[in-house]
Amino acid sequence: MRNRALCNLAAIMMLLLLAPTKLIASTIVLKHVAPLQKETIAHLNQGSKSDSGQWRLVVFGFTNCSDVCPMSLANLSMLMGAAEEENIKLAGTFVTIDPDRDTHAVLAEYTDKFNADIAYLRLTGKDLEHLKSTFGVETVFYTKNAGNRIHYQVDHSSTGFLIDPEGRIRVLFDAVEDAVDIANMIHEQGTLFSHE
Repeated sequence: MRNRALCNLAAIMMLLLLAPTKLIASTIVLKHVAPLQKETIAHLNQGSKSDSGQWRLVVFGFTNCSDVCPMSLANLSMLMGAAEEENIKLAGTFVTIDPDRDTHAVLAEYTDKFNADIAYLRLTGKDLEHLKSTFGVETVFYTKNAGNRIHYQVDHSSTGFLIDPEGRIRVLFDAVEDAVDIANMIHEQGTLFSHE
């Protein structure tokens, strides 16, 4: 499974290197993109609190994260508010990478603290691994073993994904550092949002 994830990550990197892109800070706007697989879209819609057929911000994380995830979700909430101001339909989805601790009740309470409209997605097993692989998300669990099933940390990326209504990843950005870039795109409503 790790080799497949590395191959997917390598494919995404090649796409980024070879496809015409526009780079804003560490935000990458993809010009030519392929749609995500229907299975992936179905999973994202499963966790959605809103209609399909709209823009979607997706971030991966876990509720016991003490730094990256709270900042990512605060930024996600801010971006959803900016989109609402501009009449852009934008959903937000938080995908847990730690379903062992992140139950539905825990995820609902956690996401509601940031914005009641942020959806969460809790997949397990092969479904979670497939989704992580699709997005090139790597995770490393520290000190998770039979003797430590509660107090462990997970190293993960802070990459956020902006997906258009057709299910294509259009922008990769650092959900902690680059939210202002995405907010500027929303307020400018350039070609990205006007040519879906």
